[in-house]
Amino acid sequence: MANIFGLGIADLSVEMHSRSPFVEHFCHDYLIDLPSHGVDMIAVTTEEQVDEELRAVEGTSRENAESLCLYRAIAEQLPRFDAAVFHGAAISYGDRAFLFTAPSGTGKSTHIKLWRKYLGDAVDIVNGDKPVLRLTETGVNVCSTPWAGKERWHKNRIVPLGALCLLKRGTVNRIRRADPTEHVEELLNQIYLPKNAEALGTTLELLDQLCRRVPLFVLECDISEEAVRTAFTAMTQEPYPNQTEGN
Repeated sequence: MANIFGLGIADLSVEMHSRSPFVEHFCHDYLIDLPSHGVDMIAVTTEEQVDEELRAVEGTSRENAESLCLYRAIAEQLPRFDAAVFHGAAISYGDRAFLFTAPSGTGKSTHIKLWRKYLGDAVDIVNGDKPVLRLTETGVNVCSTPWAGKERWHKNRIVPLGALCLLKRGTVNRIRRADPTEHVEELLNQIYLPKNAEALGTTLELLDQLCRRVPLFVLECDISEEAVRTAFTAMTQEPYPNQTEGN
């Protein structure tokens, strides 16, 4: 028997159908009452899809596999609302979010931990792995979700995106403003591409708008405070704070 509950992400209401109470608990920070006038989308999955996910993700539990399948069901529908799942770690400083993206294992989590270490409470986590990006009339918002990587770094909030950064390991800390046309393949690898042709087309349009509205940077860095200073000054266009916190 399905467990039905309401999920709120990216200012959207989702009717979730899960077999395990694990999924509702997993989403507890995002639970909403299902609106009487109807929801924006419904997320369901099948036993066959969960079995396939179990085979694809070694060592995961059936409950976690179901949660991943349900997030994929949401991701398939997000383009109808000018939104998409993006693989990256998002933090906030002031009233803007800064999103770092790279292939898994490159050091996104390490880099955003450095921001927290050296800038203290001035920096907050939005989502550590799979936020939703949603196009607005004025720009792009970063929207947190419960799906936030193994660290589960997330806070239920929506923040305007100030900059997007392609993160690369390096021995010298340097950052440059990048031409998105030179990094199309890298960006395509980080955004969820739906199976439905119409939704795929909308997602590609959304990615184009993201590149037009949000500055893109390429950061090569190590794991020092200088890496944070280099990224901060370029992406925020503000002086690096003289007094650091959280050391």
